[in-house]
Amino acid sequence: MIQIALVGETPQVVEEGIRKNVPEKLFILHTKNESLYKFQDEAKKLKRKIVSEYQIPTELVMVGAYDTNDVINKILKIIAKERKQSKSLERSDFAINITGGTKAMVAAASTASYMAGSRLYYVLNPEQARGTDIVLELPVPSIPRNDSRGNTTKTTSIVLQFIGKLGKTNNSLLLHKLQDSRKITKLTPQKLYYHLQKLEANNLITITRGWVHGTNPRTGQPRINRTLNTIKLTVQGEYYAEFPDLVGNIV
Repeated sequence: MIQIALVGETPQVVEEGIRKNVPEKLFILHTKNESLYKFQDEAKKLKRKIVSEYQIPTELVMVGAYDTNDVINKILKIIAKERKQSKSLERSDFAINITGGTKAMVAAASTASYMAGSRLYYVLNPEQARGTDIVLELPVPSIPRNDSRGNTTKTTSIVLQFIGKLGKTNNSLLLHKLQDSRKITKLTPQKLYYHLQKLEANNLITITRGWVHGTNPRTGQPRINRTLNTIKLTVQGEYYAEFPDLVGNIV
């Protein structure tokens, strides 16, 4: 099991979390040093203690205290990297301890846990939870993972990943790139439109009428092709595009 723990001003909660189920590897998410508390320095001390006393390989990862996107991305990247290195790891082989850190970090880590399908821990106050297990495992709703329609969801995922690679794109350019890649066979404009509609309905992309291609040299106004649509990822879509193997079905 691999554990990811948030740490703030009470590093003891990280130790309690690893006592519940001793992980094979630990990642500690911390913030930068501040004038009132040296978060990074204390995280380094905690790492040395865990490696010395528990013999658990430990890595430190700095995150933004109030940057939820940063926290989500870094947690998902940890999970994706570890699963790539060890194919035997299942989603349930990861646990996230959300006790420490800011409220923004906790909210982001909980979101990442849901997306990744990992386990979720919270350490109770020892003085208020005497006689009970102070490490509480929280229920995480599962995303459906099985797709009875075979390649349908896979194709939608590939379309989303290509939008992510292209950044801002249009339907014509996207179709051309997908056909050239040969990752999707017999892709027509109608089939692409079907997948784009699903992605838009799930708030993973935005589709707006018109495509800006340069400016008019006489007027200085942008040239807009009204026959094309501009397609961009939403923030949520960026997660799904970068970590398609973690998020299950998107329809």
